[in-house]
Amino acid sequence: MRPLLATLACLFVIAWPIWAQDSQGNRAAPSSQESQETITVPKSEFDALKARVDEMEREVQQLKGNQAPAQPTEPTEAPAANGTETAAPETPASGGGGGKALSLPDISLVVQAGGHLSSDKEDDDRSRLQLTEAEIGIQGYVYPNVKADAFITGSPAEGASFQVEEAYLTYLGLRRGLNLYVGQKHVAFGRTNLLHNHSWLYTRQPLAISNLVASESLTGQGAAISYLLPTHNNLFAQLDLGTWSSGDSSEATPVGDLALQPAVGTAANLSDRFNTARLWTSYPVTDNSELELGGSWAGGKSTPDPAPDRVHLAGVDLSYRHFWEGSRRLLLRGEGFQRRGTLDSGGSTAKGYYLFGNYRPDKYRSIGLLYDWSEFPQAVDMHESALSLILTKQFSEQYYVRLQAIHGSRPDDNSFNELWLQWVWGVGPHTHNLE
Repeated sequence: MRPLLATLACLFVIAWPIWAQDSQGNRAAPSSQESQETITVPKSEFDALKARVDEMEREVQQLKGNQAPAQPTEPTEAPAANGTETAAPETPASGGGGGKALSLPDISLVVQAGGHLSSDKEDDDRSRLQLTEAEIGIQGYVYPNVKADAFITGSPAEGASFQVEEAYLTYLGLRRGLNLYVGQKHVAFGRTNLLHNHSWLYTRQPLAISNLVASESLTGQGAAISYLLPTHNNLFAQLDLGTWSSGDSSEATPVGDLALQPAVGTAANLSDRFNTARLWTSYPVTDNSELELGGSWAGGKSTPDPAPDRVHLAGVDLSYRHFWEGSRRLLLRGEGFQRRGTLDSGGSTAKGYYLFGNYRPDKYRSIGLLYDWSEFPQAVDMHESALSLILTKQFSEQYYVRLQAIHGSRPDDNSFNELWLQWVWGVGPHTHNLE
């Protein structure tokens, strides 16, 4: 009796996908209203669901493998649905708990090149066309609901060898709406800090961010949680809390030394332990538009020359998006920042902000306008500002060229003009954060 039941169970497992496919094929076609209905879910829940589906598929393949003939066979590789190759399931080792399917991780390569022309004769990097950065991304699941991400970057133009920019684990769905991040990563501060620079909608960082927060992205080593708050009436709300060490350690050029111009701000320079918090919400104003509002805070020890300090950063951001048919889209965004020292700086406060608009008439072109203004933390009586026109030609999802024309003012030059050129290309899934 037991062998008969076991045989029937195995036949049920094997026949189930065929029966399910046939039943779906005979199902009545959905109405036009049902077929056009769009359901959106948070990315964290989608990732958790995808991981669970992948695990169930592996379990089904293992059950099917147990019904294979006893004669030995050579393992083969077959293309997966996403275009990557996966190895055949391993033969369970003696005394083991069963075999697991081996899968290749997602691997991406993104390369950036560019240069700029400038009327500022003190700018040593002007009129140079250089390979600015190459980034390798390696991503994949190491356990159900546990995703690994690593991004290795090198900057030939700056003489920097390859180094780890981000490397962290994401524990998806510890509880409903709760994720945990452990490792080194861009921290949740401001609207765009999580993005890599090739995902920006401009060629250079807005002045308020580079002078007050970080030269590129505020990064730390530690842990953070992200919690999707329970809300109603289509309101999205997310809370991010993190504790970190070894933050951004960018060095500043003294504003008063004209021989070392152009001047830059000290940024946050959070070089020891620091904490971050961010709360942001999104609400669909209409069926084709949404409004985002966020607030961020970061605080910790800073070690600028000549004495240590304690820094508090605060930021607020507001974004509006409107979507038309096809790829036509409008983005309006503003962010404001405040950097305040509390110990040796005598409580000095530096502020900055930017306003940005981007219009995309189709999926191949976009035009942007950026105005940014910022004080210097090490000299709050000085500031710089700039107005930029940004044109982007998107040839494909893996290749674009961008041109940014800038007219601005800074302490060493009351009126300067610059023209920045950037082109980016890559291969692979590019599955990290995008704008």
